[in-house]
Amino acid sequence: MTEMILMLVIVFGSIMVTTLGCVWMGTSYSSKKRGFITGASEREIKQLHEQVVQIQQEVRFLQKEVKSLIKIAKGIIQ
Repeated sequence: MTEMILMLVIVFGSIMVTTLGCVWMGTSYSSKKRGFITGASEREIKQLHEQVVQIQQEVRFLQKEVKSLIKIAKGIIQ
């Protein structure tokens, strides 16, 4: 008899945990979609912005290097 009760507790417990997990994931997803919680998307935007700034700095540096190479090439050609 105790084995039967233990099996029923395990079955109903696992069903309850699964149901609560699904409800939690659903409410979490819907709140993120509505914009109530700033999650990974905000972090990703910040990372992308930092990468854009870094690329802009590299482009400026490369533009300066190209200008100096053009000046050197003109000096050698003339």
